[in-house]
Amino acid sequence: MDERLLSNLRPSENGSVVRVEGPDDVRRRLVEMGIVPGVTVEVVGTAPLGDPLEVSLRGYRLAIRRSEAAGVTVVPGPPTPAGGAEVDQPARTGVVEDGQPVVPGADRPAWSRRWRRRAGGGCHPQAAPFEPGVRTAGTVVVALAGNPNTGKSSLFNALTGGRQHVGNWPGKTVACAEGSRQVGGVTIRFVDLPGTYSLRTASPEEEAAREFLTSDGPDMVVAVVDSSNLERNLFLVLELAELDLPLVVAANMADLAERRGRSVAWADLAAELGAPVVPMVARTGVGVEELLDTILTLSAAEVKAS
Repeated sequence: MDERLLSNLRPSENGSVVRVEGPDDVRRRLVEMGIVPGVTVEVVGTAPLGDPLEVSLRGYRLAIRRSEAAGVTVVPGPPTPAGGAEVDQPARTGVVEDGQPVVPGADRPAWSRRWRRRAGGGCHPQAAPFEPGVRTAGTVVVALAGNPNTGKSSLFNALTGGRQHVGNWPGKTVACAEGSRQVGGVTIRFVDLPGTYSLRTASPEEEAAREFLTSDGPDMVVAVVDSSNLERNLFLVLELAELDLPLVVAANMADLAERRGRSVAWADLAAELGAPVVPMVARTGVGVEELLDTILTLSAAEVKAS
């Protein structure tokens, strides 16, 4: 079997991942990004100085350092079709971490178990800054979290319309968007977190997202996932499920999943995750009202329980 390193592939070359090696933090991050055994990865191009590489897998384009790609062993495949057409990967059952399936509800590593803390942090927009720990009667603070390219910003725009503003996280240059939506007598304040693959703070964006989620920031989390790439997106959802917060899964791009012939048993997935799942298409507004109803229902249940 002709094995090569991903870092040695040239643009337009691709290969099927055989194994992922390297330091634990690097290997885990690559796995979180979807680079797992059996997945076909194509090198799309390189930066002018040769680092980082731009790769494509499962319809996504990612930038990874050449040193990270050197830990990924692949079996080269046939040339990419003209035009750079993506080769769609068949859906696989379960989520894979470190080469083993991860079952929702099973024992999780210590780093992911109930790490919610009461501390400062949060988004401070330019107008009416949000103060962690401070609540206005009739207001629910909802954090939108998700991987890059899941349509999270489209959902944020659909939920808030023109009632939004942008600021910076305290002490960081990472942008933070916040907006609101009035539903009946309740004001829902949405905080659009930076796109992240994990809560392990490997980047300033991930650090900002984790700080807000693990502070006394949100009342609830909406995990935005790409319905056509659930396996890759569920890594972050499983981490979010470990937080001591009500969780809703917004299964975005449900139309794309259907076009790709991927049938998802949403009720079964909700039962496995222990959280409601709302299939939707944010760019057209499909499912937005259902998501708002679910947020209000969970919020009411939380108030009643307290």
